[in-house]
Amino acid sequence: MQVVMGLEELRERHPRPVITIGNFDGVHLGHQALFAKAIERAKAVEGTALAVTFEPHPIRVLRPAVNLPLITPLDQKLELMAQSGLDITPCLRFDQDFARLSADAFVDKLLVGRLGAAEVVVGYDFAFGHKGLGDLELLCSKGEKWGFAVHVVGPVIVDGRPVSSTRVRQEVADGNMEAARRLLGRHYRVAGRVVAGHGRGGRLLGFPTANLRVSDELLPGPGVYAVMVELAGGRYLKGANNIGNNPTFDDGALSVETHLLDFDGDLYGQDIRLHFVERLRGEKRFDSAEELKAQIGRDIARAVEVLDPWVRAGNGQRS
Repeated sequence: MQVVMGLEELRERHPRPVITIGNFDGVHLGHQALFAKAIERAKAVEGTALAVTFEPHPIRVLRPAVNLPLITPLDQKLELMAQSGLDITPCLRFDQDFARLSADAFVDKLLVGRLGAAEVVVGYDFAFGHKGLGDLELLCSKGEKWGFAVHVVGPVIVDGRPVSSTRVRQEVADGNMEAARRLLGRHYRVAGRVVAGHGRGGRLLGFPTANLRVSDELLPGPGVYAVMVELAGGRYLKGANNIGNNPTFDDGALSVETHLLDFDGDLYGQDIRLHFVERLRGEKRFDSAEELKAQIGRDIARAVEVLDPWVRAGNGQRS
């Protein structure tokens, strides 16, 4: 997939563009349905499947006081979009000037004038232009005027409700990793670099951990999780992860620490990814380090029970 950072880098017209548009935070099943439809239509008309997205997230420009953690940072979002089979993704800068673009200008100048839309694929709740005043009725009327077809993709229903980025955020924040997986079509993951921690894992407790300085904004809620740890080169290891404030030691600061099973090595300075499979328990304060050590042993045993069937099913080499 070709990524174009800004319209100024889009120097050529592509044959019969079939365009879908959105921020696509999370790249969840609803977004994937849009991509699949755009790809399907592009093949049908021997055209180009093109997904327009934005950076930063529009809400950070329109409502900067809202603390909205991204589900997928830009690099992860683009990686996942590329895996869907799209041909081109123009990533447009969303600023106040862009926000003031009228609905008419959005279609006339961007979709038609700049991108040359042959067909447009949008979701059932799609709105566009200044203050979101553009709706499906306007888009369809513009399609009749300019000669592009409009395809509306309905909601993807999971557990009786439409999939949405809001639902994904809530499930992840609550630690409901299986529910998040059903919405995303994959296990939720966070990435970061292994840095020095307090040194208690191996020295005091007998379970060395990789302390992660995460680059993601959305973390699962405090607790202990069974995770698959993705190392450089696509190697996967089983792990037991703790997210929390280490109440037994009154650390205060939030930490993300993972004990890797069947691993003996140095990961300091390396970038890794954690794929969250299941929450094992909530965060708990223990009366002593010995009590905590015993519980960690039980957590690791439970993580093995959870992860072994998942690995045997052939899931150890994909997110």
